[in-house]
Amino acid sequence: MTYIDGKRCYINERILGIRGAKAMEAAPADRRQALAGGDATTDVTMLRDATGVRVTLNRNKDELMCRAYDDADGKWAVNPMFIEPFPALNRAYPCSTTAYENADGTHGPVLRDDGTVIPDQRDTVHP
Repeated sequence: MTYIDGKRCYINERILGIRGAKAMEAAPADRRQALAGGDATTDVTMLRDATGVRVTLNRNKDELMCRAYDDADGKWAVNPMFIEPFPALNRAYPCSTTAYENADGTHGPVLRDDGTVIPDQRDTVHP
């Protein structure tokens, strides 16, 4: 299951050798990947596990772009898509209200690791 948290689980099991329920948790920082790249909200867990650079391809996915543009820990890098990049989004990402999808399908604000709400973000990285 390499979908959402399953990407973390797959990396932990197949690469790091972590088995059982622990594979769904973030591995110790000294064992996690230094670099990760993604272009969808389903990549957020895997990207957040990276201890170095988190390369985000901008496909205007709300939660992903909220986290990338907020860059709370200085490790997120936003890059336009390589082929036919999207134009700048003409609205702010709704980070403070509805960009996060809860497990039950409802929407809410995107939270930083410390629990604070990420403010709405503008789309600024374009060719």
